[in-house]
Amino acid sequence: ILEGFRYEKEVEHFLKTAVDKDLFEVYYQPVFWTKEDRYITLEALSRLKHPCMGMIPPDVFIGIAERQGLIAQIGLLQFRRVCRFIKENEYMMKQIKNVKFNLSPSELLKPGHSQLLINIVKEHELLPKYFQFEITETVATEYSESFCKAVEDFTNAGIGLCLDDFGSGYANLNAVLRLPFDVVKMDRSLLTGITCDEQAAVFYHSIVTVMQNMGYIIVAEGAETEEEVKLLREWGVDMVQGYYFSRPLPETELLRLFML
Repeated sequence: ILEGFRYEKEVEHFLKTAVDKDLFEVYYQPVFWTKEDRYITLEALSRLKHPCMGMIPPDVFIGIAERQGLIAQIGLLQFRRVCRFIKENEYMMKQIKNVKFNLSPSELLKPGHSQLLINIVKEHELLPKYFQFEITETVATEYSESFCKAVEDFTNAGIGLCLDDFGSGYANLNAVLRLPFDVVKMDRSLLTGITCDEQAAVFYHSIVTVMQNMGYIIVAEGAETEEEVKLLREWGVDMVQGYYFSRPLPETELLRLFML
């Protein structure tokens, strides 16, 4: 317990330095399009490396950043980094549809934050359609004035929205479906047992069918085995994201992948 406490204290201390000096990195996980057997989109993921302790797990530093009220600041630093990377490698956008970027509850509920993100896109002279903001299922049900304003701002600016972690909780489906999402990401927990448990398989397949009939593009998250991917293809899932295809990659490795 003491070790865990010391570790957390060290991360807390390092986090302030990381924000001041912009020490965060962005890794990108490619998402596979089953229809054309190629990568179609990327998810941008935050990474942080401590000089002595090595990589700090994202859930650890993100949790601490939320508690310290730093998450919105980190989000802007990271989004600026993503825009810079796209600007320098804009040829990639001929191959991929967009880059998905996660927004935390505090970012979405912070008045004026949406406009700051939109301004960063304009600043880099990039097309808004290059981006899709991921919003988790739990936040999507927290209807508040600032959240609705943020969603409206993104939609008006031409930035797409993706519902993340669908099926991870007990969200009010009506509330979620009232929002202008184009894409629904099925939470990785729903994949558990689909290759050996008939009920799990029927349940997953049914959700995919219903959501696609409603006009959503479906992404299966967390696919790690050939058997899972085979089933997802059979069920007509549009996109698959997971270690089976690729782990999150640093910029140099990602560029190498797209030059193949």
